[in-house]
Parts: sequence; C-alpha cells; structure tokens
Amino acid sequence: MRTLKAGIYRGAIERSDKGFTLIELIVVIALISLFLVFAIPKLGEVSESDLRRDIRHIIGAISYLHDEAIMKKRELRLNYNIAMGEYWATEIVKEGPIGEEKKFENTFINKKRLSGSVRFKDIVVPEHQGSVEKFFTHFYPTGWVEKTIIHLQQGEDKYYTLIVMPLTGKVKVYEGYVEEQ
Repeated sequence: MRTLKAGIYRGAIERSDKGFTLIELIVVIALISLFLVFAIPKLGEVSESDLRRDIRHIIGAISYLHDEAIMKKRELRLNYNIAMGEYWATEIVKEGPIGEEKKFENTFINKKRLSGSVRFKDIVVPEHQGSVEKFFTHFYPTGWVEKTIIHLQQGEDKYYTLIVMPLTGKVKVYEGYVEEQ
C-alpha cells in the first residue's frame, strides 16, 4: 500500500539525490573552460615578466653606475658572469699608474642573478680584445661608457638586446637578437 509521509510520495522507485545531473556537469565544464581561456595566456606572461624585470634591473644598474661615476669622479665597472647569470659592480681604485679592482660598496648595486629561465646569451664589448671569460662595462668619470651589447635569452626563442650607448650611458632595448651596429 502506498503511503504519503510529510508530503513526499514514496513509491516503488526511490530517486537517489547522490550525484550530479548532466546539465550541472555541462555548466561546470563550461565555467572551467571559460576560466582556462583567460588564464592560460597569462601563464606565458608570468615567465616573460621575469625577463622584463631583469631588463629593468640591468638598465637601472647601468644608469646608476653612469651617474655615480660622474658625480663621484670614479671609475666603475659592471661585471658579468655569463655562465652563472650574475652581474655586479666593482670600482677601479688607482694608486699610481696601476689600478686595482675592488668591490663597489653600495646597497643598490649588489651581486644579482638573472631570474627563472632568463640567461645571458652573449655579451659583446667591442673594446675588449682577448678574454671571453670576463666581461664588463666600464664607466669613466668623464661620463663615457664602453659600448656594450647584451643579449638576454629566455627559453629557446625569446631574445632581447640591450645596447649601452657610449656617449650618454643610456640603454636601448630591442626585442629579438640584434647584431652589433
């Protein structure tokens, strides 16, 4: 015999409320897909932001050392270790005709390492002949800076070129791998 309990018909077939309907599943999948459409392109920008941040830091270091060399009448260098992806500043202290290189003591310019998958592809300093192990950009008290071409690479196909201009110490940034001009 059929009975009614609290307004709910209980027949021979009971419906289970466990699980999801097809419409609920379709709505959830559509929302996840919509989220991924907007989120996946941003993931590439996260790694590219590492490259752009490193570019800003290098430009800031070059600008700072250029200004510091002029204001304090010092010879400074921005040194690069290509294998380790590091750069740091040193000062040339001259006692007589020979100069000695010592660490440049400053809180703004400490030894820095390129972030993430960013690395130095190569560095070209036309005035340097011989050694390819030690690269540096020289900043003179007169405001002159050695022309330096820095190629940064991220992954296999993303390149940026930074060219330090000798007369002004400004840095021009180009997307892609730009040869010496």
